[in-house]
Parts: sequence; C-alpha cells; structure tokens
Amino acid sequence: MCDYFQTAHHGWRRARLVLLLCASLALGAPPSTPAHNFLSEFIQHGIQLTVGAQHIDVTVDLTFFEDWSARERGVMDADGSGNITRAEQVTYLKKLATQLSKQVTLRVADRELTLVPLYDPEIDLLGDNQVGPAHHRLRLFFFATTPELRAGDEIVIEDTLWPEAKALATPQTEGRDGCKLTTVVSVDANLASPRAQEEKRLFKFRCLQPPAKASPANASSSRSGVAAVKPSASPHQRESSETPSEP
Repeated sequence: MCDYFQTAHHGWRRARLVLLLCASLALGAPPSTPAHNFLSEFIQHGIQLTVGAQHIDVTVDLTFFEDWSARERGVMDADGSGNITRAEQVTYLKKLATQLSKQVTLRVADRELTLVPLYDPEIDLLGDNQVGPAHHRLRLFFFATTPELRAGDEIVIEDTLWPEAKALATPQTEGRDGCKLTTVVSVDANLASPRAQEEKRLFKFRCLQPPAKASPANASSSRSGVAAVKPSASPHQRESSETPSEP
C-alpha cells in the first residue's frame, strides 16, 4: 500500500498541470497561474466505480491541497504539539468514519442502493507529519450488491464530502464479467465552487453493456467481514478508463 501511495504521488505531480488547465478554463483563471497557488483551495475527488456481476465497488480517493490539508491537520493534532502521531490519525479516522459513510450515496437507474463500507478508511500524510500547509490523501471504500442492469442505465455517485471546498474530479470506471461502462462528463462552471451543506456533487456513469449474470455457486458468496482486510490491489493499479472533469 505504501508503494501505491508513493507511485500515485509522483503520478499526481505529472497530472497536476492537466488538472490546473482544466480548472483554469472552467473558472476563467489565466493558465499562467502557479499551480501551487491556484490548487491550494481545492480537494481532488478521485472516484473509482467498478461494476461486476455480484458487486459494485466505489472508491473515493481525496487529495487535500495546502489550505484544506492545513485545516484537517490541525484537527488531527489533538495535543497541539504540531506533530501528528499515528495514534492521532487513527482517532481522526474513527471520528469521521460514520459521518463520511453517510456523505456518499449510489443510485442506479434513479434507485438508491445501500452502500456498505468495504474496508476501513485510509489516510496518508505523504511523508509530512507536521501541522501546516501540505498535501495528504484520504481513501474511502464501499460496495453494494449489483442490481439488474440494462444497457443505458445511468449510475450516479452522490458526494457531499467537504462541500465548502472547491473540487476537482477524476472519475474512473472498470467493468468486470463483461460489463462495459462510460463516464458522463457534465460541464458546469459552478461545480468547482464551494457548495451548500445539502448540495451534492454528482459523478455520472452509463452502463453500455451489463455484466453477465453470476452462476448460482458464485452468487452465494458473501463479503461479510471484509472490512478488516486490506485490498490486494488499488483501483489505480487495475486497467481503467479515466476522464478528468469537475464534479
């Protein structure tokens, strides 16, 4: 998992210019605006949707840039020492876990599905444990039972995480068991702006081909107790399609 975060951190440096240009076009900022200044007020929402015959997996990978990372680091630093310990990170995650699970919902063909935590939330301070402007990442893992899907069905992930922060999004899809998906990109100049507490950011996908139905033997498999097990491979290590956009 450490290798994943290190690789992703280097990859994000290369992708940062692309995200900056996309956001600049949407918000009217000049392309010459320094990335570290422009993105400091943003949280990047990496949304991974994986659909198979039995389960739909949703992974939310949040990258906090300078301003928002500094705020959250201040919350983590319970003793005010200026240094964030591993114990403080664990306490921070435990306090947030229940709240965060209520702020991500899944709808398929206008019907809300029950999202269940798949793994415990993960946080990575990217090698800097001090309070102050920096970057850090927070990952959330959920799953739902795959309903009857038809070609053309719209799949929507609704997100009210940190609504007061500006947002950039990178939706990704992966189809399994013959399923084919595409990302629906919505262009709205207001989507990167801070939102009211009740407003949701919508990440839309479309089913092009439903997955093949699971055999009775496989259909009886259960995911009970999986929250204690770490994923063997991150969504970014799998084959996926990616479309940068603004949520």
